[in-house]
Amino acid sequence: MTNWTTATGETEASGSNLADISLVNTPHAVVGNRNNLEVTGNGQVTSNSSASYTMGQEAPTQGGVMATVKSHSGGSIFGRNPSGKDTVDIGGTRTNIDVAVGMGLLVRNGDGTFSDAAAPVALKDPTANAKTMAKRAEGAEAQKAEPSGVSFGEAADATMQDFLKGQNPGDLFKTVDSILQHGDADTRTIERMAHMAGVEPAEMQAQVATVWEGAYNSAMGIMAEAGVANEEAFDAFLNSNPQMQASMKEAARNYFVHHKTEGLQTMADAYLTQMDQFDTAGVREMLTEAGWDHVEKPGGGLQVLVNGTPVSWEVAVKQRIITFSQVEG
Repeated sequence: MTNWTTATGETEASGSNLADISLVNTPHAVVGNRNNLEVTGNGQVTSNSSASYTMGQEAPTQGGVMATVKSHSGGSIFGRNPSGKDTVDIGGTRTNIDVAVGMGLLVRNGDGTFSDAAAPVALKDPTANAKTMAKRAEGAEAQKAEPSGVSFGEAADATMQDFLKGQNPGDLFKTVDSILQHGDADTRTIERMAHMAGVEPAEMQAQVATVWEGAYNSAMGIMAEAGVANEEAFDAFLNSNPQMQASMKEAARNYFVHHKTEGLQTMADAYLTQMDQFDTAGVREMLTEAGWDHVEKPGGGLQVLVNGTPVSWEVAVKQRIITFSQVEG
């Protein structure tokens, strides 16, 4: 604060308990460290860069495994670098850093710190541009011959083209929904479609059955290529989750009417992460043939032993520790 001066010109001693303003510029030692900022006693802040990751820094904008690090007790980490006993989030499961290193998701640096494993560098193909142009040309020609690239079979494709030209799309969707929910086409919808086509309902019913059988066989072929080999297990997976049932219905509608396969692939991917719960014997057999040790998971399903550490099947699939490939018959 500012000192008082008496009438005789002398400086009167201050009786205030406020810090003297002259102390503001007095150097002080560092009293704390947070977010790579040194906080000094006079309120000044000095920024220091750091090459290591400490919880409390802003999380990397691109995310990553190390961005989820916590102490082994579950709290944030301050004033030190993470150790191998601390944990990171892998597919929703807290996992020791040492285990994540063993899984290849993290690397231990020379200075003892940890970082995310670097993505493999892809070498650029010098002929990439030429190949891209050639593929586009081939794709254009293929589209002229087969616009969708999907076939339900010759008879079913021909009937489907007639449906698309002469039927109300809403009735096509209702037909798919009725078959998925009740196992048969809705009678009133069939009657409307028959009236539109100028045929008897029985004939329309037969036409719908032809298209549906072709579409079903084609769709299951796509699902099998994606890794869904056990239809009963897949049905159990759908029946266990109303949201998955709704998603499968939407995928089937888009495939039946628009020949879009993306929804089917999404459903196959969702099933594969939980396949151990619905086809445990099949998954156990696959793991054994591939040389993966595994144990039963409490509550159902399996855990894969990665360097001796049990990792849930779901995490192993999502992190691509376990991958799938087609075997030529």
